[in-house]
Amino acid sequence: MATLPPLDPSTILRGVALLDFGAERCAPCRAMVPVLEALADEYRSRVAMFAIDCDAEPAIAASFAVRSMPTLVVLRDGREVGRIVGARPRGFVAGVLDRALAGDLAISSP
Repeated sequence: MATLPPLDPSTILRGVALLDFGAERCAPCRAMVPVLEALADEYRSRVAMFAIDCDAEPAIAASFAVRSMPTLVVLRDGREVGRIVGARPRGFVAGVLDRALAGDLAISSP
């Protein structure tokens, strides 16, 4: 899992947030670590990013209807505006974050 901080519920209610749902045992999750760490640096002042370990926090994963890992949930002012399932390249994730920051609320990923 990426070295992102644990979820802070009060923070996800303001602005754009990215929730990284994964687990140490998940190879695609481990593949996303460098991508998410680079994005965390790049978007530091604009997007709050959090890691949720699905093995340690199954209730949080269930509350966001996470069915596979990795799953990235993008929130804007506490509302889900995007979801990325599976390992994706940095440019793809950055594009989703850019659209969320721009206010495009119709983003999704199969």
